[in-house]
Amino acid sequence: MTALAIEEVRLTAFKSFRDERFPLAPLTVLIGRNSSGKSNAFDGLEVLSRLARGEDVIEALESRRSSSGPVRGGLAGCVPHGSDRFSLGCTVRTEDGPLDLDVTVQVEPEVRIIDERLTRRTAKGPRKILVSGEPSPYSGDIQASWHNGKPGKNPSGPFRGSRLLTSQLPGRVAGESEGEWETIWCAEAMLAALVGVFHLDPVPHLMRQYVQSRDSRLRRTAENLSAAVGGIQRTQPELFESLVHQLRDLADHDIERLSVTKSELGDVMLALDEGALGLTPAREMSDGMLRFLAVTTALLTGGDGLDLGSSPSSSFKEGTFLMMVVEELENGLHPTQASQVLRLVRNASAANGTQVLVTTHSPALLSALESTDHEGVVVCSRDRKTGTSRLTRLTELDGYPKAMAAGSLGDVVTRGRLDLTGRAERDYSEFNRLFGIG
Repeated sequence: MTALAIEEVRLTAFKSFRDERFPLAPLTVLIGRNSSGKSNAFDGLEVLSRLARGEDVIEALESRRSSSGPVRGGLAGCVPHGSDRFSLGCTVRTEDGPLDLDVTVQVEPEVRIIDERLTRRTAKGPRKILVSGEPSPYSGDIQASWHNGKPGKNPSGPFRGSRLLTSQLPGRVAGESEGEWETIWCAEAMLAALVGVFHLDPVPHLMRQYVQSRDSRLRRTAENLSAAVGGIQRTQPELFESLVHQLRDLADHDIERLSVTKSELGDVMLALDEGALGLTPAREMSDGMLRFLAVTTALLTGGDGLDLGSSPSSSFKEGTFLMMVVEELENGLHPTQASQVLRLVRNASAANGTQVLVTTHSPALLSALESTDHEGVVVCSRDRKTGTSRLTRLTELDGYPKAMAAGSLGDVVTRGRLDLTGRAERDYSEFNRLFGIG
């Protein structure tokens, strides 16, 4: 088993982005005012993750049958204004060096992959693992060649242009040489990392229903939270006690125990025993409590406890890698609870190698970040002249050291002390303008 991490997403031509790089750390905090492009950056990672599952592009990005639903804006929404295609890429770190994937998807007049490259970086330079050729004008196929490690020209053949070519590699390459086994391994490592992206979007009102007890892998909306917690209680008692401990730290009143009640039909629902206050079932819990339980459950269980959807067969163990994505992490929580949430995120990341990507507008949560976390803070802004979105590391902004000497990051944001002149074409002059403060 290999340690994987997604180091970067390349938003080459995607929605509001042009030639932007989105750096990712163990904990990445994406900040910026509304309509700056934060959700578009998340969508770039989401699109790559869905394509990695090997489904047809249209099914992956526009299907309304899956629990995730269509990607925001559908296929047409992925295309930059005035174009008929979009381009994305990413870099995945492995113990044996980085892998780069770049893909271009044409949306009009027909949906198809028109360019794709999978590259492995080695001490001797980049090694082309997969390189696509020209799409066929007469069919939906596209020619591509792959690395086999032998002298002479690499083998090539037709691939289905309606699916990510990298997802087809493991089933197409025979593995008859050491080079071909390397090609299979590179493809599977890239796919394992992308399939491990889990976008958690808790919907509290969906968590207030009875659910089937066997539906215990937490889904994107956390609608089956009661069954997921019940599964932990049955199979991982120590982890369940850790969940209860986190809950007690969050609440401002006594919680004697967390229980899973059953209906006459055997379905389950969470309930809190609050001592003198009595038993509070999930249908009566606050939005903040349910969201916190969903985030905590996902972080504590890691990839083994989440519904990551279908994925291509791979030699990589399921749950090898997890990146959890949460928009507006602070929703439903009091500012005083920000430190606890961040501590939980750090502990989970350290315990099971989970990468975490969040957005926030909360000064309290930003103030809870330690100085070592600042390398993972990325500022998203919008260029007023071109309308394109920009991504910049917080630590690379002009005036960052001076601003940090004046107080915590939350204070700096609230008081507008950080000058955003890192790029000359930017019109924003104060950090608080990114947040719509003042």
